[in-house]
Amino acid sequence: MTISGLSPFVGQRSNVSLVTLDGFLGLERFRFQCFLILLPIYVFVLLSDSVVIYLICSQSSLHAPMYVFIAALLLNSLLGSTTVYPRLLMDLLAASHSMSHAACLAQAFLIYFLGLSGFTLLSAMAYDRYMCICRPLRYPSLVTMAVIRGLLSAAWLLPATLAAGATLLAGRAPVCRHSMKRVYCNIYSIVKLGCGDTLIGKGYGFISAVVCVLLPIIFVVFSYVRILLVCLHNSRVFARKAAETCLPHLFVLISYSVSAVFELISSRFDDNLHDVVPTVVSILILVVPSLCNPIIYGLKMKEIFKHVKKLVSPNAV
Repeated sequence: MTISGLSPFVGQRSNVSLVTLDGFLGLERFRFQCFLILLPIYVFVLLSDSVVIYLICSQSSLHAPMYVFIAALLLNSLLGSTTVYPRLLMDLLAASHSMSHAACLAQAFLIYFLGLSGFTLLSAMAYDRYMCICRPLRYPSLVTMAVIRGLLSAAWLLPATLAAGATLLAGRAPVCRHSMKRVYCNIYSIVKLGCGDTLIGKGYGFISAVVCVLLPIIFVVFSYVRILLVCLHNSRVFARKAAETCLPHLFVLISYSVSAVFELISSRFDDNLHDVVPTVVSILILVVPSLCNPIIYGLKMKEIFKHVKKLVSPNAV
């Protein structure tokens, strides 16, 4: 084969610098309505997460390890929402839905990193609850501020490292397609844009999911089963107090896990689905967890809600 016979393929690889988000095609008739729905949701998430984080940082009664982990999880959620919502809202009103390949990679990295770290942070919170309820006498010596800093560092550094590796692999692959059925970029969809062998990238993604999603879920379930067994051998008052602190974390874990499963299915089978299905799924994956966190921790955690009421109504008893 001559060099000229190869030139069209080489040109296709080198000229693709923009990525088109075709997920917006399924929303063409409802883009303005979606904007009017998502804008107040983002404002609510932004304000509520920020208020709870502020209260935990400013109120000495909320400086216990459990609340520090909650603040870290809400900060993680806030960063994740800010990674997606502003661009999504602008694209809903824009005529063009293209972005540079580099910007797409950057967004995909942040989504992947913050998504994985949500699970590792929940596993750190489960460790804290397990030590508090199952090892109460040793809890003050085992869960110190140094340990908390170490757990938080690991919960963010490990996902960041894995996400950086996945992004590097996705970014180095030759690009032969320029559109994805998404309303925001994710790593797997970028990998599918490549024309080379994607087996390494997919294998790396599987390992990352096992390390930062499956193993944390197993650890959280194991911890809460042990907590349940302890509660069964104690008084109802003890069990009720344990449930008040543990159930919110379980609800958040369920919302994260369901979102991760739908993201996994949607990313891998979006080519076989109607245009609107991956779009709706990707928006729900964004909206549901981001709404759950401030509602569960701001309204359902009694100690936090007490301070929220004081902030909103200073004269309230």
